[in-house]
Amino acid sequence: MRCDLKHFSTFVAVAEELNFHRAAARLSMAQPAVSRIVLEMEERMGAKLLERTTRKVRLTESGRYLLEEALEILRRVDVAESTARLLASGTKARLRIGYTTITGHSLVPDITREFRRNNPDVQLELTYLTSPAQRDKILQGEIDFGFIEGAFQSSEIESRPVARHKLVALLPPRHPLTAKRSLTIEDLAKEELIMGTTSEWPTFRRIVVDAFQKAGQVLSIGQEASSLTGILGLVTAGVGITVFCGMPRFCGEHMIVPRPIVTNPPITVETHLAWRRAGISGAMRRFVDASLAVGKTYMTG
Repeated sequence: MRCDLKHFSTFVAVAEELNFHRAAARLSMAQPAVSRIVLEMEERMGAKLLERTTRKVRLTESGRYLLEEALEILRRVDVAESTARLLASGTKARLRIGYTTITGHSLVPDITREFRRNNPDVQLELTYLTSPAQRDKILQGEIDFGFIEGAFQSSEIESRPVARHKLVALLPPRHPLTAKRSLTIEDLAKEELIMGTTSEWPTFRRIVVDAFQKAGQVLSIGQEASSLTGILGLVTAGVGITVFCGMPRFCGEHMIVPRPIVTNPPITVETHLAWRRAGISGAMRRFVDASLAVGKTYMTG
């Protein structure tokens, strides 16, 4: 049989006091019961933990090692119990959040800043995932929230729009199209664009392709890259132009020039915050509230 928490707490009291009588008083137990519990531990572990004489009690080498481990075990139990109580009250939690490239450069950082300001005890675990991957992980319970491009239709999922962006062309400063104040799909169809890969940008690629098809144009891709950093690096190097949702916050117009893309009707990319309907915690409700509050400034489409 294994030792339980009562064994560990009793042993710690004896090991720290090095006196069975004082340990018993500290634990509000009878001294024979304390002695019996320590003997049980020694028998179950097959190791002598204490050397006893009529005058003193001394820890063996095994006993000194066990004291350190037992203190850590009891500390972890205290932390677990305290955390469980806080989780039940909604004042401490860990929220697992998925985000896309479109939301990762501005929307999610802004929401994170505002939420952490009022909820310092809640840990946010942010993970880049494509929109389809987020849908799967929400349904599987592997993430608590997803920031997803497009609406999410599911009886198990609740969602709210938190951002709406119009398409923008991003050009190197010396590109001829920077002479125009706005661009059309027809303008872009004459260029070979830099686009994110299908595996990493599946939803956004579909949105852009649909925009070209509605305008009766064909999207021509001259170069692909998997990350926003790679795409913007290619643009700044003069390789070509790309299409994105707004101007990335960390870019300056001396390196990249944004131009709005005019369509009729306007084409917008809508981001939804999505989560499972069942089992929403207090911390999750507060995150929804913070997301909706920050998202008001992003509903500009």
